[in-house]
Amino acid sequence: MVLFLKNKIVVVAVLLITVLLLAQCSNSEKQFYSEEQVSEKAATAEASCEKKPLNPNGDSELAILMRDMMSSSQSLKEKIKQGNLPEKFPEEFLKIHTALPTDSETKKESFEGFASNYISNLQALYHSPKEDLSKNYNAVISSCVSCHSEHCPGPLGAINKLKI
Repeated sequence: MVLFLKNKIVVVAVLLITVLLLAQCSNSEKQFYSEEQVSEKAATAEASCEKKPLNPNGDSELAILMRDMMSSSQSLKEKIKQGNLPEKFPEEFLKIHTALPTDSETKKESFEGFASNYISNLQALYHSPKEDLSKNYNAVISSCVSCHSEHCPGPLGAINKLKI
């Protein structure tokens, strides 16, 4: 019984020493980096993540444009939910007609019709009266869903979440 109690005390002591050493190590690491160095490292890490293409073969013009459209739609959704009108029409989205895809098979014959529908709905949204913003915004998102249902279904889940 005494031997069992001694073993228990030794185990607890070893665990306590280990915890204290780990705590000391994490505290000493913090002392080596100033706040400026930490924020600089975070900025560098963030920049390297931004530069890294999502596609291992590189990002195409169309893929980059689509990501910009997604980001713009997310911002628009928040503005519209707050009752604000969209500001300046994103002229760069007109490149949807000419942007090169990652895979040349992506743009089927019907792509041009879907692209025109998207641009038309987007223009209607930017000229909407306040009371029609949600309806016209959802029409833009529906045009994205229609196209992606036929051409590139991968992002459909994320696109559907954009609806108001």
